[in-house]
Amino acid sequence: MTQVKNILVPIDFSTSSYQVFELGHCLAKHNGANLHLIHVIDPVYYEEQKPRISDTEFIHKIRFENAKEELRKFKFEVPHSEVEIIEALIEGIPHKEILSYSRQNDIDMIVIASHGWTNLSHMLMGSIADKIMRQSDVPVICVKSNVSVIKSRGMRRHSFAENWVG
Repeated sequence: MTQVKNILVPIDFSTSSYQVFELGHCLAKHNGANLHLIHVIDPVYYEEQKPRISDTEFIHKIRFENAKEELRKFKFEVPHSEVEIIEALIEGIPHKEILSYSRQNDIDMIVIASHGWTNLSHMLMGSIADKIMRQSDVPVICVKSNVSVIKSRGMRRHSFAENWVG
């Protein structure tokens, strides 16, 4: 079995993101792996808002800075952690950027929330999570919303179901 050295956790700052972060951190700690946190700023968001041209750069800068600060907060959730936490803030189409980051950074596993901030059942089951599960070259753990992660007892064993059908 391949040793897990790099775990990727996509973050959208929803409540589910904190649950997924906890599980990713627990897995990283158990395996002695690095934890990569990624947030992708979707440019479609700006197009839907239809801001004036002069506002676009300002909105982008503010959103980027806010996302950067929010991403940093995750590190403070686990002070004095033995796990190395690597942050990435990227602009682009979320599922494409997450998959690209995974390939470029030798990611061994992705842990993602089944639903992000929209929480609109399968319509967005997440469409991002669904696309990542279908297109990823590495195992993906998809975490259902509102599932508690056992932190206090630590992780002694884990098993994963695998789909060998392509």
